[in-house]
Amino acid sequence: MAEKEDNGNNMPLGLSFQLGTNSKAMDAYAKLSDEEKRQVVEAARNVTTKSEMHRIVEGLEQKFF
Repeated sequence: MAEKEDNGNNMPLGLSFQLGTNSKAMDAYAKLSDEEKRQVVEAARNVTTKSEMHRIVEGLEQKFF
């Protein structure tokens, strides 16, 4: 079985879940540039609690709405 190459752009599961439960934040994420998306993903990789992840996603929603 071939190993999947990690290019550093894989979205953390917690971020994916939080975006999936917040359609406004998901729409906001979709409007980001590739560099902005990379920054969000990197920030999400560094969270240690569910509330921190929630704040990242709420920040996306607030940025665009």
